[in-house]
Amino acid sequence: MRAYRRIKTWLRHRKGLFRVLHPIHRAWRRGTMRWFQLTRGINPRKVVFSCFMGESYSDNPRCISERLHELCPEAEIVWLFRSERLNAVRVPDYVRKAALLSRAGLREEATARFWVDNFRRGESGYLNDDKQYYINTWHGDRGFKRVGDDNEKLPFAMFRLEDRCAMMIAGSEFGRNTYRTAFHYKGEVLMDGCPKNDILLRNDPAEAADVRGRLGIDAETKILLYAPTYRDNLEFKRQDAVLDISATLDHLEARTGERWLCLYRAHYKNKGLNVKQDARVRDATAWEQMSELLLVSDMLITDYSSCGGDFALLRRPLFLYQADAEEYLRDSRSFYFRMEDSPFLVAHSQAELERLIDETDADKARENCEALDRFFGTTETGHATDAVCRYIMDRMG
Repeated sequence: MRAYRRIKTWLRHRKGLFRVLHPIHRAWRRGTMRWFQLTRGINPRKVVFSCFMGESYSDNPRCISERLHELCPEAEIVWLFRSERLNAVRVPDYVRKAALLSRAGLREEATARFWVDNFRRGESGYLNDDKQYYINTWHGDRGFKRVGDDNEKLPFAMFRLEDRCAMMIAGSEFGRNTYRTAFHYKGEVLMDGCPKNDILLRNDPAEAADVRGRLGIDAETKILLYAPTYRDNLEFKRQDAVLDISATLDHLEARTGERWLCLYRAHYKNKGLNVKQDARVRDATAWEQMSELLLVSDMLITDYSSCGGDFALLRRPLFLYQADAEEYLRDSRSFYFRMEDSPFLVAHSQAELERLIDETDADKARENCEALDRFFGTTETGHATDAVCRYIMDRMG
């Protein structure tokens, strides 16, 4: 599957060849799915999930899948994964797995009443509009890097969601507005929030203690989460950490007198993150559910990732470290707004970051996060998962 994605990315930048070969591949998928729909029908209780193009069992789809099983045990739940991830990803016993874009995967999609995904699915063009529902739970509704058709650096427009998606979800007015322009989406947007963020709104000490226990981190150790996004020019490659993590930990320990540990998490479109060796630094890239890492973190440093908007729900110190902003804007993406017009606390050097850390106490962190909520028009309720599950159960028929 990774080779398939590399080839598809390569073809997208060669318009002539792409426009010849891509319709042939789409015709095969369409024909295969139509055949299954005609010969096997559509199961009104089957829900097919996928996440980050079959990369993981995580994010909004995971929250919906697990809660749906609790509320409606008779629902038939299927997850699609890339072929090389199919046997590696662990899922609950009630979940059936299939390989994304395989004949078996297309059969599952063709015969399911509901699709739930957090990315863009070209297969949604083959839905039976009278009997199937495609629910898109976009993974970053408060992301400020331009996406979809808003990203002027894309070689040409990708598949759009305006015709086939039955519903999208958002936790902010900003997110809803982004869907309208980036995906030309004109349909319903459920504004109860993002299911993955329900755990942050609960902010339950028992849940946090459980996550810390599974991470093997004691309650006395402070956690810094470093979560940079990927660079478009380094897609599927290892990426160097821009932040000096050891220097940041030294500063935090000197300032607070407490023990700090850094968890770093590379983006799923990177092969990993190159960091300096330090006993206080741990790789958490393989931890699938990002919201759990956010829940237990005392501070977040990211750069251009939408996880900042999610972390703000916890009212804890949040910083953007953008020492390579000029290169990022040139080689990767432009933004929906100027950083200086937002409430984000932005540093462009280690000295600026340390100054911001020194100036940001608990009260200022809370005020900054509240300002970010107002800036994005945040609408999170803490009950987003149940809202999506109700939508599905009401339409099972």
